[in-house]
Amino acid sequence: MLRRCYLVRHAETAWNRDNRLQGCSDIPLSPLGHEQAKRLGAFFAGIHLKGIFTSPLLRSRQTAAAIAAGNGHGLRPVIREELAEVRLGAWEGLTPEEVDARFDGAYQRWRSQPSSVRIPKAERLEAFRVRVRRALNQVLAGLVDGEYVVVSHGGVIAAWLADLLGADYDALLRRLRLDNAGVTAVEGPERAPFVLWVNFTRHLEGLSDCSPTTGWDQSRGTGATCSLTA
Repeated sequence: MLRRCYLVRHAETAWNRDNRLQGCSDIPLSPLGHEQAKRLGAFFAGIHLKGIFTSPLLRSRQTAAAIAAGNGHGLRPVIREELAEVRLGAWEGLTPEEVDARFDGAYQRWRSQPSSVRIPKAERLEAFRVRVRRALNQVLAGLVDGEYVVVSHGGVIAAWLADLLGADYDALLRRLRLDNAGVTAVEGPERAPFVLWVNFTRHLEGLSDCSPTTGWDQSRGTGATCSLTA
């Protein structure tokens, strides 16, 4: 079979629930997030995964551990430091409304053109995209045919999808929906995988308060579909 990678956005945290920008702040899963992670474990239980890779941030590691436990093949998630979410500097821990109040409407400017906004003490977007591209290419280069899971963040997944699709990153961030515990799948050769689906969430049906979330680790209520609270 071909090499297939499931790109999983981590399950919900309290900051996702409260619509706070997370970036690289190391926030654990909320009670709902733990339930979402268990659902992911059940989703992958019928797939003989050959490997699980995860961002070093706690919310991703907890999600990856639940997937490994549910899968039942004795896999230990491998931590890859470069799969961490973008560092958001002075914005981390704030809501979009608080960002706008403290930084002269900067979040609204970000919504219209993310790459034009320079966030104080944050990672430059260009450097972040290079980091993500390098990290995922390194992961793919070490894989044989089979199925794998990569647990990471909305911004990371969006950055890689922009590369794979040849899409404008600003436009993709504004238009792409990536929910907590959503699953995106890519398949094919290392240099030219193709996208099978984006943001599958049927395994979350019936859980309460599963609201749409966005790209750089945010939650809901922003008007964008790929935001900063990933």
